[in-house]
Amino acid sequence: MLYTSDEKDFRHQVHPTLQRRIRMFFIISAIMGAVVVYDIVQGALSIGIALVAVLVGGIVGLITSRILHLTWEKDGSQVVGQIDTIGWIVLVFYVGFEVARSYVLSSVIHLDASSTAVTFAFVASALASRVLGLRGKILQILKEEKVFGKGKTA
Repeated sequence: MLYTSDEKDFRHQVHPTLQRRIRMFFIISAIMGAVVVYDIVQGALSIGIALVAVLVGGIVGLITSRILHLTWEKDGSQVVGQIDTIGWIVLVFYVGFEVARSYVLSSVIHLDASSTAVTFAFVASALASRVLGLRGKILQILKEEKVFGKGKTA
């Protein structure tokens, strides 16, 4: 999770709180993803609906990965994350989206038995894409700071 494609470990350059957040998102996503696969195998959820939920969740996850503004802390030589003004705006829109999504699932689409499975598919992919988005931003910052890889050219 916190390795480059050539197996370079960059955990020591990521603040421990940010590492815990990424691990938590990853673990929850994996568990929920396993439940979704189980629901598909058991017939509680169709593959088509699951794919739509995963696609929408993935897009929302990439957008919400912007909630945390990642920066390089020179004192600690680590990537740190904090919520900035744009992050708060994204968070407010995300909460609004979640409320609307719940309404749409229960009132418009009428997915009674499989609404939990659809929610799990959505959230699992949203968390997974958030992990990927945060990982990508961390790698970008480390490259810009010339910690490894190609840095910015002057």
